[in-house]
Amino acid sequence: MNYQVIARKYRPQTFDEIVGQEHICTMLQNALRTGRIAHAYLFTGSRGIGKTSTARILAKTLNCVNPQNYNPCNVCQNCQEIAGGRSLDVVEIDGASNRGIDQIRELRENVKYPPSSGKYRVFIIDEVHMLTKEAFNALLKTLEEPPSHVIFIFATTEPLKVPPTIISRCQRYDFHRINVPTIAELLKRIVTLENLNISDEVLTLIAKKADGALRDAESLLEQVVAFNPASQDLATYQQFLGLIDYDYQFKIGRLIADHDFVGLIQIANEIFDKGINISEFFANLTEHWRNLLITRLTNSVAMLDLPASIQKQYAEEAANWSGNDLMRLIKLISEAQVALRTALNSRIHLEFTLLRLGAMDKTVDIQQLLESVKSGSMLRPTPTTSEKQTLNMFAGPQSSAPRTTSQPIITKEKEISYKVASPAPATVATPAPAATPEKSEELSLEKISSEWETVLLRIEEKNHSLGNFLRLGKPHRLIGNVLEIAFGPSDDFARTNATNRAKNVEAVLISIFQKPIKIRCIQVKEVESAPETKKPIDELTEIARDLFDGEIMLR
Repeated sequence: MNYQVIARKYRPQTFDEIVGQEHICTMLQNALRTGRIAHAYLFTGSRGIGKTSTARILAKTLNCVNPQNYNPCNVCQNCQEIAGGRSLDVVEIDGASNRGIDQIRELRENVKYPPSSGKYRVFIIDEVHMLTKEAFNALLKTLEEPPSHVIFIFATTEPLKVPPTIISRCQRYDFHRINVPTIAELLKRIVTLENLNISDEVLTLIAKKADGALRDAESLLEQVVAFNPASQDLATYQQFLGLIDYDYQFKIGRLIADHDFVGLIQIANEIFDKGINISEFFANLTEHWRNLLITRLTNSVAMLDLPASIQKQYAEEAANWSGNDLMRLIKLISEAQVALRTALNSRIHLEFTLLRLGAMDKTVDIQQLLESVKSGSMLRPTPTTSEKQTLNMFAGPQSSAPRTTSQPIITKEKEISYKVASPAPATVATPAPAATPEKSEELSLEKISSEWETVLLRIEEKNHSLGNFLRLGKPHRLIGNVLEIAFGPSDDFARTNATNRAKNVEAVLISIFQKPIKIRCIQVKEVESAPETKKPIDELTEIARDLFDGEIMLR
């Protein structure tokens, strides 16, 4: 007898043998038990998860002479003919190659004839979404009111391409992807029956590579057996299947956490030297960060479809990461995977992506940052040694001068990040009280204008809307102790609100300047824009911004 591949040899022959689709098998068996047999079924789901096998089992059960607990007996003539593809009562049609209106017209003629030996004539149309619009239209009437002896079973991987008029005439069953432990358990059963020596770790790798498709897993098992059935070297199989070793992923994570750019460049070279598919590398790395994120958020490894030894590693590593940082890493890698399709040079794209990940700073909670601003104490974490080396490496000898308070924060990837060692960062203006001038010092318009931002921030702390209204005006003239604030013609609403709450503004002015100040809100034809107070960005900041695609945040 000719050799039969594993996927065909171990194809399910009863509902009880189908794995991962228990919900569908239960519903179909209940329908058989109660006699509520629909005239049309639509099986949807990804490839290799049991749609066609379930359709054949249902067809056999409907025509079986001696069904066993609502399963086909697989012994009677009808069951054997259906299993062998010889039955005249069960017709399988490939929707991709029989998609025209002529084939559907022929089908409509065939449904008139009664079954030859069974109870039903069953028409199984695989990949039904491939039928043409005209073919679907020709099928509509027959599908809605077929003869009592006819049952249609449609299978498709793309249900969105099936017209709603067809779906509404069918009972739809959505097949699920099969999880890793279930596939690994079935592969282990097959390996035992075949007397093969393959470790559970290798079977788990195969199950993960199959991505929920049992047929793919069985085909991969066939390749592994042909590759080297006696070998138990996990690294060898990982290279064969194009998967990244877990220890390798943890190593990359440590390099990213340490901002080790040299190590990340070396990793990129190794990936190219080993011929690893970059798209699959990104996918594996995304799954690695996802495993860490799930472990971090749930404080458990129960949701990871991994061996116990690997789960332990994730439990230990997750403690070193925050959930926000892991979500940002996943976002960056996902963006890189999409951009890979249009990248002109995949090697440079990989190197840049790893450097970009390594350059990412830790996230600071915005609430914590705002509370520190409100209390007057700013977060001032000191840069790590590797971060200092990074800036020096990219800035060159001209960056040796220490940073001053005029330098802005660079927030990479437009995320909220706080990495400033110098005092008074420029992204957040601290509403600290201005130094109280001596009483002998004369108050001038220039003095008020220079401290106007402090005045606005102090007012916003007490009344945010009033601060927003005042930002539409500007100090215009000081007459004695009366400060005129000018508003444009289009800002009359803001001027009125500021006038109504003048006492609140005057109280802040008195507390800052220690002078009895009154305000008068006036309207002018045009309000001159406030003078540019932003200080020039130094060369080091420009270099770092361009390198890491950062955003300059100034106030």
